[in-house]
Formats: sequence, structure tokens, C-alpha cells
Amino acid sequence: MLERYCDFPVPVEQVLVFVGVTELEVVATQLSVRVHQERQVSALARLSGVLTADQVDQVYSAARHRQGWNQA
Repeated sequence: MLERYCDFPVPVEQVLVFVGVTELEVVATQLSVRVHQERQVSALARLSGVLTADQVDQVYSAARHRQGWNQA
């Protein structure tokens, strides 16, 4: 849906964040999805981005486009 409203490919990675758990065991079969505990989310900010600031704004606008999600 996002690429329909943006003029560039929008890479997406699956992430699960668990809140309020005291222990989290991640097994090797779950490697296609990033799994984090709540306190690890801030570590995502250090990842180097693949989109420019203008592209981020365009993705944000496309993600908020209600008709776009109705057609998805």
C-alpha cells in the first residue's frame, strides 16, 4: 500500500515488542521477525536509516491516507 502512494520502494521489517514481560526467550525459528522487550526499543534509533527525511515524511503521509488503507 505504501509504495502505491510513494514514488520509491518502502522497505518494511517485522518487529514484535513485548511490554511488561520479565523474561523473553527468542528461538532461532523467529529470526525473520525482530523480537524486542520494551527496554530494547530505544536501541532501534541507532540503526542507520535507509530513507531520507523527505521520504519519511512522504511515507508518514501515505500511511495516514484513509482511502489507501481501505483499498489495501
